[in-house]
Amino acid sequence: MSHFLLGIDIIFPVFFVLLVGYFARQKRFLDANFVDKSTWIVFYIALPLKLFSDIRGADIQNLHIPYVLYILLGISLIFFGTWFFARFFIKDRKKLSAFIHCAYRSNFVYVGFPILEALYDKPSAELIIVVLAFGLTLYNILAIFILTYYSEDENKKVNPLSILVKIIKNPMIISIFLGVVFNFLHIPIYKGLDDGIALISALCTPLSLILIGASLDFSSIRDDLALVLSSAAIKTVLTPLLLVPIGVAIGLSPMELGIAYVFWATPCAVNCFIFTKEMGSDYELASKIITTSFAFSIATYPIGVGILKYFGLI
Repeated sequence: MSHFLLGIDIIFPVFFVLLVGYFARQKRFLDANFVDKSTWIVFYIALPLKLFSDIRGADIQNLHIPYVLYILLGISLIFFGTWFFARFFIKDRKKLSAFIHCAYRSNFVYVGFPILEALYDKPSAELIIVVLAFGLTLYNILAIFILTYYSEDENKKVNPLSILVKIIKNPMIISIFLGVVFNFLHIPIYKGLDDGIALISALCTPLSLILIGASLDFSSIRDDLALVLSSAAIKTVLTPLLLVPIGVAIGLSPMELGIAYVFWATPCAVNCFIFTKEMGSDYELASKIITTSFAFSIATYPIGVGILKYFGLI
């Protein structure tokens, strides 16, 4: 029981800030315009600067290849496994692509970071880089692939060059690349600029959580209930249940396993809504799955952290 309560203590501050955003939107203190503009600030400024700063100061000389493979194969297992089974039950192409997309893609950057900062005073930047550089890149490749494959035009071809351009233009990928360059070449930065970057980076965690809370919508979850519950359960329950024991079996360190658990258990990414809407998938279904996965994670995170703490795995 004490380990479960510890899990609640760790997770509660994160969801408290998220709920502040939710109720502020319900009371109309925040509106869609604020959410859109603030999301731009986080996505294009605060988050890239945080990633750049963390990676520039990290010890990344040695890349743990087994950990890279574990992350990549884990994502692939959930993606292709979900696709294999879901196609037998979901005949609507738009719903199928949205279902698969939401089932495998986590909100690691916006929610995972705050959880890791609650679990560890200073989580390993080099291990986080593995998740960001390899995991998020694979996320984008698979998302563009599945949403294009099941687009309205059944004859539409997947364009590898288009996928590559979207990945290269992603501000997170750019900031990771620049952070690695500055790290390996030991390029100095003027202290005043470094302090300014730190101030802006500090916006990332609380503002992201407020924006996610302001974006949640519980009003229409009853529609497509079976699909919504299934996809959210795959993301927040089934994925960690399958992949964390594999991590234990291959001998991951406590820090590696902790970061992996947060990555696997994090609720569905808000980006899923943006991707599905832009690429002609069922964005309304995606929105419901995102909201439901967040509701699930309020319970699953404390339970998962409590179990892992109890067995001394993280």
